[in-house]
Amino acid sequence: MTDLFQHDLDETTTTSLDLRRLQRQKRRQTRHKWTLVFSAVGLVLFAFGGSLAWEYINAFIPAESNEIADYEGAGQGVVQVIVAPGDSGTAIAQTLYEAGVVASPEAYVRVASASPESVKPGYYFLQREMKAEFAHAALLDPGNRNELTITIPEGHNKQHYFQAIANLTDFTVDEVAEIAEDTAALGLPEQADGDLEGWLFPETYAFQPDAQPADILATMVAETVKRLDRLGVPEEDRQEILTVASIIEKEARLEEDRPLVGGVIYNRLEIDMRLEMDSTIKYFAPSEGWATSDEDRAIDSPYNTYMYAGLPPTPIAAPGEAAIEAALRPAEHDYLFFVTVNTLTGETKYAETWDGHQKNVLELQQWAKEQREAREAEEGSEG
Repeated sequence: MTDLFQHDLDETTTTSLDLRRLQRQKRRQTRHKWTLVFSAVGLVLFAFGGSLAWEYINAFIPAESNEIADYEGAGQGVVQVIVAPGDSGTAIAQTLYEAGVVASPEAYVRVASASPESVKPGYYFLQREMKAEFAHAALLDPGNRNELTITIPEGHNKQHYFQAIANLTDFTVDEVAEIAEDTAALGLPEQADGDLEGWLFPETYAFQPDAQPADILATMVAETVKRLDRLGVPEEDRQEILTVASIIEKEARLEEDRPLVGGVIYNRLEIDMRLEMDSTIKYFAPSEGWATSDEDRAIDSPYNTYMYAGLPPTPIAAPGEAAIEAALRPAEHDYLFFVTVNTLTGETKYAETWDGHQKNVLELQQWAKEQREAREAEEGSEG
């Protein structure tokens, strides 16, 4: 019995102890769970309270602005800036900022990025402290470019252009002529045989203010090559075409006369007839007026087309594109002669025969006589 009851007691005791142990464990787990919950809630409340506190404190601290710095006005003073070839909008912005033109590179980039126009390389005159919008507009205005401009008219020889370049730069005409002798450095094609005559294309050019005579001459030669390329003139024919074109440029007074004069030149060359062009005489014996004298025509020169058949050895002037086109595509006719019968209007008449030409010459002489008499009468009335 004792053993039996003792067994029951032990079993009962063990069970009670286990139950109490489990209950304590559950209470600990419950307390731990609520501790975690309260801690999390506390952290949230702390964070929320901290945020409110920070906002409260921040209300008394000036906020840092995100606006891009930019000037308001059109600027003041004058400053020169250089836009180099290949400069991006960002590079231009930095150049303007360092020169004191804009308040920040970002201000200019913002304006330039929204603009459909791009800035060309060059030297520009701007003002300091300009609104980025005004600075970009100034760079797009050709009037603000600091550049050398030279206009090369048609129908002049290379010495005329050397003088024009000397007038534009700090070089003398002799120094320009000396620089022009290095034709290989200027890109002159081999068919020109080392002579720039006729290869300096007549045009208006713009150069950087530090441009050298070699830069200007090389640009003019390159422009001639570009025009010949565009017109499809074969390289082997270019010297001859330019020579014919130069005579057309000097002889033809009106646009419609260019291809007609070109036809006369080729007709004479075809039958080995001397060209007898006064323009070639004036190349080596310049004189006032349109006529040449017997003495001038008697001078022995390879450019004297009264004395020698064929073309002169080089062009006699710089022809324009219209004259080159006339030399390339002359009018087809049987004329061998032409003469300008009115030097004021440029009216020119053509003939197939010598007799027909003499009639036209008489018309010119009669017109010249009338002009002379009119001048004498005017001078007499004034006296």
